[in-house]
Formats: sequence, structure tokens, C-alpha cells
Amino acid sequence: MRVFSAAVALGLSLGVAAGGAAAAPSAAAPSAAEIAAVSPASVATQVSIIAPLTVPSGSGGLLSAETLTDYTGPSGLLTRQLDAVAGKALTVAIDPLIVASIRVLGTSAPESARGWLERLSLISNEVVPLPYANSDPTLVTQTGREEILGPISFDFALNPANFAAADESETTETQAPMDVGTDVVPPYPTSGELVAWDYAIDGFVRPRSNTVVADDIAVLAAANFSTTVLSSTNVSRDPGAGSVVMIDGMTALIADSAASTAMDEALGSTLDRDVPAAEAELVSSVLAAGASQAAETGSVLITIDHSLELSSARLDTALASLSSSPSITLVPLTTLASATPAAATISDLPQSEARINDVGQLLAATQEERTFFSIAADPEALIAARRLALLDVLGTNAPSDSVDASGDDASADWLATVNSFLADSRDLRAAVTVVESSDFLLLADNSFLPVSVSNALNQPVTVYITVSPRTGLLAVGAQRVELTIEANSQARGNIPVQSLSNGVVDVEISLTSSTGLEIGTRTVSKINVQAGWETLIVLAFAALVVVIFSVGFVRSIVRRRKPVDD
Repeated sequence: MRVFSAAVALGLSLGVAAGGAAAAPSAAAPSAAEIAAVSPASVATQVSIIAPLTVPSGSGGLLSAETLTDYTGPSGLLTRQLDAVAGKALTVAIDPLIVASIRVLGTSAPESARGWLERLSLISNEVVPLPYANSDPTLVTQTGREEILGPISFDFALNPANFAAADESETTETQAPMDVGTDVVPPYPTSGELVAWDYAIDGFVRPRSNTVVADDIAVLAAANFSTTVLSSTNVSRDPGAGSVVMIDGMTALIADSAASTAMDEALGSTLDRDVPAAEAELVSSVLAAGASQAAETGSVLITIDHSLELSSARLDTALASLSSSPSITLVPLTTLASATPAAATISDLPQSEARINDVGQLLAATQEERTFFSIAADPEALIAARRLALLDVLGTNAPSDSVDASGDDASADWLATVNSFLADSRDLRAAVTVVESSDFLLLADNSFLPVSVSNALNQPVTVYITVSPRTGLLAVGAQRVELTIEANSQARGNIPVQSLSNGVVDVEISLTSSTGLEIGTRTVSKINVQAGWETLIVLAFAALVVVIFSVGFVRSIVRRRKPVDD
């Protein structure tokens, strides 16, 4: 009866939903008996919509000032998105990367970006967070790591000059004057403050659609998430259950798959003649989902795909189509979430094996980077920057957009991004290396072997040089020689050596960290040892000096004895 009632209600609403569209199909008028059978209470449906506010991946985890200027300009991407969602009956899911990118620039943030952020803070919509960089959290959990990755720190990106003004504004007349010449250290915002927002639901997380397995829920809960969004195809629940369920102690808001797909079709239609049909399908899907529920008032959650570029006009039309039905009421997400949850379980929909293998390589590379960065003066800054870059990679397109018929990941964008990250990782771990040089000639019995080391990192590093002769012709006086190399420069260390016999010696030159970790690749150099030549050269030089002195002395005596011509 409820499904039949929904169909009748749909017939009453289609004419309004498609009004003004010349290509809209005409709705068949219901009979008097059908109208009499409709009970508005039996088909009343509350609908909540989540619309994403994101930017394309590829920023490395923070948007530059130039990119922000472009995105927040009068016709920029973020401006258009905010225009589309502001003040409408939907919830905004924002990527914290956008907020952090503006705040981390302090006073140097573009004026348009600061204005955009202020405008975002004033919208009437409820706001919930997406994972940072719109990253896909279950890509990590399904590799076997029981953690949800997020930013470590933004301190490396903070410039003191961009926060000095804020420090001066907080100084009051009652404070003691500072001594002339004293450096003022501004109060940097914490990493938590940079991403903080007045979110409508605490502990909210939205994994990508149809990517969750049962084990992921426990990891999310351990990371202090209390409310998640799942697709209806990713859960198993009673047929009459609503949009709020409880899974292993965590509240899950269930996005109706059919209604969400219909919304994406309505927003993504490119031909005018397709729009009315797509909107009619949207209303039909919502009413069908509401009518199938056992509660007196049904509840339907719709999630808009993050890959869609929202059009204000198209979104307005879709919302008007839903509102035109007397059985549909658009409500805030918190209203929908306040319903009594039903019991449910996860229907496992794991990530593709190919994508999980790729993420495994990414995580292994970051672990090797973390170990390598121990030689740097501030390793945490390098680690934090690379974490943001990793999250940016994990936010590259959705699995549903990149899985071929065999189930393997076929996204060219994903593979290109992964390979680029791995290449950057290899370059970083090869940034400190021994500078190759020509063969050395060692003439002295005791001397120093010069070894030059280059550092391509943006901060100083400290390494230990080790020289290991492959034959017994040469003895090394120090097993490890400490050397500090400034950022983006070279430095030379002198290794004490002693020649024991003449000949050509191959020596291995390696770098290690303070903990003994080998840095870079070993270099093999040849040393031509000519023991004793130093003494002969000194004697020959001394003899030459004696000869020159003697010749000069003799010439001087001869000139004195020679008679002077009158």
C-alpha cells in the first residue's frame, strides 16, 4: 500500500516538478479511487542532502596563494561552488584543506580568499567535514594499518612575517614595553586551529561510497569518529529501516543509492530535454525509498558525488522538484540524524586489489622517508609536508570512477599521481649523496682524503662519512667523520688516512645517519698510493734550494774578485 501511495503522490507532483519544461513528459492523472486511497502521512518523507565543497587534487596538500586567487575570484571554482550551495536546504561537506590553505597564509592570504572564508562562515547551511584533501580513508585501513591518516602539522608552512600583525593587534597598553631590538615571536595558530570549524556533527566522517568493509568501522571508532555516512548498497538492514542505523556502536547515516544516483543524473544532465526526466526520476526514487520504510515518516539521505561541478541553477531546479511534492520535506542533516537508529551490519565492498597494492607502495615509501629524514635538522617538518602530499594522492578521484570491468583500477590519473609521488620519494631519499670525483693521488705517508657531500634538501643535514679500503695498502684513521651540510649546498669532509704500500686502492665511501642508517648509495673511488714519494720530493726540493743558493754565492764571490775596468 505504501509503495502504491508513493506512486500516486508522484503522479500528483510530476506536473509541478516539470512545470515550464517543454520537453517534460505529461503525468497521467490519477483516478478518484487512487486519490482517495492516498494518505499523506503514510508517504511523508524527510530528505536531507549533502553537497561537497572540494577542489581538484594535485595541490600537494596545500593550495598556493596563486591557486587560491584563481579559485576564489569572481568566477573561480570555489566561488561558483559556494554560490551554488549557500543558503539552500542542504548540508555542505567541506574539505578542510581549503580552510587550512587560507589560514596558513595569515596576512598574506589573497583578499578574495579571506573574503570567501568569511562568507562561508556566514552561510545558514549546516557544515560537516570531509577527510583532509578529500582523501579516501579506507584505502589505508584496508592495507592492514589500523589508523586514519590526517595532517601531522602545518608548522613548516607558517611564515612569521604573516602573523606578526596579529601579534601586534593583541598587544595592550597595560603590557610592559618590549626592549628595543627584541625579536617578536608571533603566536602561531596550532594545527588544530587551522582546520577547526563550527561543524554541525562532531566526530563526522564520510568515506567514499561503496568502499567500506566491516573491519573499517572499528578503526574509525578508534580514531574517535562517531558518525559515518555509508551507501545503502554497503549495508545490510531490515527492509523497513530508515536512514539512521547503528553498526558496532557507531551511528551510520545511510545514503540511498538510487536517490543519490538520480540526484547526480539531475545535476549532471547536459541536454535540456534530459533534465525533466532526470528530475522526475529523482522525485520517484525519493518517494519510493520513503514509502518502503516502516516508520510513519520516512527519511532519505542523498549524497552528491564530489566529482560533479555544482551548478547553482541546476541545483535550484532539483531542489524545487523535490519541494514541489507535498510528501517531501527537506530537513537539515542533524534533524535526520536524530532519529532512533535501527540495527544494521556492513555488506563488505572492499577497495580494488590493484589500488590497495598501490597504496601499500605509497605507505612503504613514506616510512622509508621518515627514517631518511632523521639526518635533517628538523625532520618533523619534512615528514609533515610529505603527509599532506600523501593525503592529496589518496584524494585522487573516486574508485567508482576508475574501476574497469575486471575490477582492477584503470584510472590513468590515479596511476600517474601514484607514480609521481613515488618518484618524488626516490628523489628525496637521494637528495644527500657523495659527490663523485676523479681518482685521488696520495703521495704522503699520512694525509687526508677529501670527500664532498651534496645536500639538495631545504634544510641542513648531518651525516657521517665512512671510508673502507678494499685492500691493505691504505689505513683509515677514523671510522666515521661527522659532517654538516647546509641546505641546498655542498660541504667537504677530510678523512685521515695512512699509506702502507704503493699501488692503486679501491675505497668504498658511504654515508650514514647518527643511528647507523645508510644514506644514499655507496661510491667507489680509486686512490693511487705512492708511499715515500713525499720524502723524495722534499729532499729534491731541498737540494734544489741548496744548489740555487750555492750558485748565487759563488757568482757573488767571483764578481768581487774580478778587477774593475778603468
